[in-house]
Amino acid sequence: MKLKNMAILGLSAGLFFLSGCRDNNEQLEESTGVAPTTFSKTDLSNLPPPPPGVREEFAQDGIDIDKIRVEYFSDGQQVDPIADLENKYPVASLVKNPINQSALITVRTFSSEEKYLQYGEQNGLKFRETKAFNESIQKYAEVNGLVQMAEAGEQLPDSYYAFEKQQYQTFFGAFSPGWLRVYDDIIPYGSNKYVMSPFTPTLGFWFFDNWNNKIGCYKRQHIYMVEHLYDKKFFRKHLVSLSGWGGSTVMFWGILGYVNNRVESMILF
Repeated sequence: MKLKNMAILGLSAGLFFLSGCRDNNEQLEESTGVAPTTFSKTDLSNLPPPPPGVREEFAQDGIDIDKIRVEYFSDGQQVDPIADLENKYPVASLVKNPINQSALITVRTFSSEEKYLQYGEQNGLKFRETKAFNESIQKYAEVNGLVQMAEAGEQLPDSYYAFEKQQYQTFFGAFSPGWLRVYDDIIPYGSNKYVMSPFTPTLGFWFFDNWNNKIGCYKRQHIYMVEHLYDKKFFRKHLVSLSGWGGSTVMFWGILGYVNNRVESMILF
């Protein structure tokens, strides 16, 4: 939803904001052999001043927004900043340095779905399992006429949710590893709309107040988790894959602004 009384900065910001609360993220980071030491403002180019709420949210997670550095990779090769992540199978993660409150955000894109899936295999991220899960759900929804029902704002039958739960258990296990509190604003100013949990690891279809999953941010409450976000219901049209440790906040702002108000389905594991 709208960020009240603040201008939402678009893709030209060159940075999305993904705050984290763990010192290391070895599973997702490129092996550079260089620790994320001190990042100065000169490491950041073309970044406009963030809205006060964004700065304060990062400060609560122990990160100085002026000490965030972003690195971009395309098919494993480091590249210049990528202004538009959409349709490039983006994967993003953050490493925080609590000593000086700096952080390194790594953004990866891939030229093909197969390279994206291979990256998931190499890092134990179950991207192929996610693809298989999505396809099984999409086929079930199409065969049973559920796509039209969901688009019309109708309540889905219990049989769908039973099937979704069974498929989740098949591909990912019985429960997800944590909780998410979903908000309709870019900054969580008490606009909590939904809670994803180990028992509800997918984002449900909600139509009250014309919200319909128009998400602005979410707060993580877990040890470690991967989140896949989609533009369409039934896990169609992948927007981005994110990951993080511990209690942290993901805000759809800056380069991740294209995700704001578009997440109609989501899965975590």
